[in-house]
Amino acid sequence: MNRLVLIGNGFDLNHNLKTHYSDFLNWYLRGCMEKFFANRIYEDCLLKLENLEQGFNMGVPYMDTLEQTIIAYKNLINNSRNSTLKLEFRSDFFKEVFDRALLNLKWVDFENHYFEYLKKYSKNIEYDSKHIKSFNDQFEYLKLKFEEYLKELKKNGIVQNPDKFLYLVNPFVKKEFTQTPKGIDKNPDNVYVLNFNYTNTFKIYADKLKEIIPTQINHIHGELENNYNPIIFGFGDEHDKDYLSFEDKKINELFKHIKSFQYLKTSNYQDLIRFINSDDFQVCILGHSCGLSDRTMLKEIFEHDKCKSIKIYYYKWGNESHENDYIEKTYEISRHFTDKGMMRKKVVSFDKSEPLT
Repeated sequence: MNRLVLIGNGFDLNHNLKTHYSDFLNWYLRGCMEKFFANRIYEDCLLKLENLEQGFNMGVPYMDTLEQTIIAYKNLINNSRNSTLKLEFRSDFFKEVFDRALLNLKWVDFENHYFEYLKKYSKNIEYDSKHIKSFNDQFEYLKLKFEEYLKELKKNGIVQNPDKFLYLVNPFVKKEFTQTPKGIDKNPDNVYVLNFNYTNTFKIYADKLKEIIPTQINHIHGELENNYNPIIFGFGDEHDKDYLSFEDKKINELFKHIKSFQYLKTSNYQDLIRFINSDDFQVCILGHSCGLSDRTMLKEIFEHDKCKSIKIYYYKWGNESHENDYIEKTYEISRHFTDKGMMRKKVVSFDKSEPLT
């Protein structure tokens, strides 16, 4: 029996890394505003800020949190009515991103938002391949800005909490509850870490695991500053009924940021398939949303005949038994199963699950 460990952004957030979607959005918007106040103008493919009055001076607003940054932008929008200050959104997609900034969204929501716009463009006869390419270029720009943001985080270093070593390592070595045909608990023969993050936060734990049990890490979505394993960013649900209609259109640009094709850049996906085909395995989920933007891969893992159980390490925000995201996570997992009965047999019950703290 092997163990497959899914690492998502919640794992990095649990290590005090500012990799939340709102952290990046705040960094980008704040940077645009600061450059505007320094140079009287800022522009890129998403927005343009301009001061048309030569003698006009404004103090740089205080922008620490995303909420404060959004307030600064809204004040600028209000002031722009006198025609001396201009704020122009050059992307309908990003304008909606801005309008929804304070809704506490996650990266999966952002990727889903991208796909919703892609579907809209694909259905509207007014949008040809040039319009779709322009939209994809805007998305690519945000991807590059996100890489830039992660590089800044990397310079500041990753804070590890050594008190978590035993907590994080031991569960992947000890016997786990599984619904095997014979009802037998087994120690894992191998641990395979599927890292959806671009960071290397798990490496120190993997090194510890390797001292006890054979362990591999697959950076399935790429690694920061690794040209041989470039970052994958986009949408990954080729089972969506609207996605299937893309194949009937002769617009290759629709597939530019679809993960299924991005996976072909490396052998990472094939390596994963070889692992799950090799022996029975249990899945442990640490900080992954299990959202639809990774459905192609997760469906293949969860519905696999050799997948014997799925254990959720849930996020806990209070002391009460209901103050966690276990149930919400099961909703997301269920969307990857055609056979819901199979889902109920594989997902480990709450009383046998553990919090990621």
